[in-house]
Amino acid sequence: MRKFLILMGCSIGCAYALGDGFYVGVDGGVAFQNFIYNNSTLNTQISSTGLVVSGTAPGAQLGAFGGYMFDQHWGVEGGYQYMFNSSNITGAGIGNLGGSSNYNLNAQLVDLLAVGRLPIEDSNFAVFGKLGMAYASAQFGQYCTSVACATGGLPSGSGFTVAGGIGLEYMITRHWDMHVEMMNYGGIMPINITSGGNTIGGWSDTSLTLAGAWHF
Repeated sequence: MRKFLILMGCSIGCAYALGDGFYVGVDGGVAFQNFIYNNSTLNTQISSTGLVVSGTAPGAQLGAFGGYMFDQHWGVEGGYQYMFNSSNITGAGIGNLGGSSNYNLNAQLVDLLAVGRLPIEDSNFAVFGKLGMAYASAQFGQYCTSVACATGGLPSGSGFTVAGGIGLEYMITRHWDMHVEMMNYGGIMPINITSGGNTIGGWSDTSLTLAGAWHF
């Protein structure tokens, strides 16, 4: 009986630390979408001063993901993320027409990531890192509030970019985990933003999310 209890205790305690097998999950948090506009492109300026304008637009983010851990240290993961309309940002001087701009950002992406995981000894915690590629699509909305809008369409862009991040995981049970993570998309290779056929800037994103996952 004593041996049985010891084995049972080990199986429960050790199971929380195992990371092999399939898993699926959902996440939510805040996305800090970053943009850079080059004001040297005629009639697409969003500021009356400076050649380059940049800013960060925070907004809500939701996503879903799934993956497979080959063992407790290495795995692969794919997912979908949607960055909702960010807070409005206002700039002045669209091209040479004057007026003002009032716009926001939304984006969505799919990613494929390699996962490296390091369990913390004698605990249900683990730290992890992710690195891979993402295909992202970003779109400006409510571009401007003046006649200057007639000079071109809404700026947008899509393409492949580098994705990577770090996080902390806690195994609640042998099947459930919760984790927080910070991911960056496009920090190394921003998505080109175009308007009227011209590349006028770039997009990237840094996200902070809380996630829950089910391990099969």
